[in-house]
Amino acid sequence: MKHEEYIDLLTADALGALDAIERRELEAHLASCAECRAEADVWREVAATLAYAAPSVAPPAALRERLFEQIKTQPPISRAEAVTKTEADSENSALPKPTNVVALDAEREKRRGVLVSKPLLLVGSLAASIAIAALAITLAMAWAQNKELQTQLARATGNTRQTEQDLRQTEQELTALRAERDLLAAPASRTVALAGTEVAADAQARLTYDQQTGRAVLVAANLPPVPAGKAYQLWFIADGQPLPGGLFTTDASGHAELRETIPPAGRRAQLFAITLEPQSGSPAPTSSIYLKGAVS
Repeated sequence: MKHEEYIDLLTADALGALDAIERRELEAHLASCAECRAEADVWREVAATLAYAAPSVAPPAALRERLFEQIKTQPPISRAEAVTKTEADSENSALPKPTNVVALDAEREKRRGVLVSKPLLLVGSLAASIAIAALAITLAMAWAQNKELQTQLARATGNTRQTEQDLRQTEQELTALRAERDLLAAPASRTVALAGTEVAADAQARLTYDQQTGRAVLVAANLPPVPAGKAYQLWFIADGQPLPGGLFTTDASGHAELRETIPPAGRRAQLFAITLEPQSGSPAPTSSIYLKGAVS
C-alpha cells in the first residue's frame, strides 16, 4: 500500500471505521512513519471533539407511548407454548449443521455493517473537515488580532519616545529660560538677537550675557543638522578681531543651547556670529557665517 493510501485511512481510523486487517496494516505503517503518526494524532483530536459538536436529543414522548401500547397488544405466551418452543429449539440444535451454509443473520449483519460504515465514514470525514476549517478560521483571526496588537504597541511605543523627546527639550528650554531670567536681572546684562544668513535663512538665536561676570546663555533654533565631525562655534568680534567662543550641536529639530563664560576681551564685542567648524573648534573662522547679530 502506498504512503498516500495510508494517509487516506487515518480519518477512518480516528472514527473507528477500519476493519481488523486495515487496522493492523495501518499500525505497522505508523510504527515507521513519523509524518503519518503526527497526522493520526491530529485526526484523533478532531474526532474526539465531534462528540461535543452536536447536542443530545431526547426521544419524543409520543414514540415512547406507542412502544408501550404495542407491547400491551401482544398476546402473552402460555407455559405450554414456551415448553414446546424450548424442546423444538433443543432438537434443532442437536441436528448436525451443514458446513457450507452461512448463517443468514450473520451475513445480513455483515452487509449492514458495510452499508453503515461507508456513510459513517463520509459523514465523519465531512465533520472533521468542517472542524479543521473552523480551527483554521479561528487561527487566522487570532493571527490578525495579534498583528493589530503589535501594530498598536509599536505605535504607542513610538508615541512614548516622541513624548519623552519633547519633554526633554521642554526641560532644556525651561532651564535656559531660568538662566536667562537670572542674567536679565543682573545690572550689566545685555541681550543680542542673531538672525540667519543665506546659508541658514530660517535660523535664529538669542544671546544673553552679563558684562561684569561674563556668564552667557545662547539659545538657537532652526539650525541645519550638524554633519559628522563638525560643530557650531560662537564668535565674539571686538575691534574687528574674532575671538573663539564655545562649541555646540543641535538636536533633530535644529534646537541648541550653550552656557559658557565669555572672556573679558569678548565682553567688549559689538558683533557676534556663529559658524560651522571642525568638532574640536578653530582659532579663527573657517566657514560661512550661519547666524550674526550686533549689540544694539
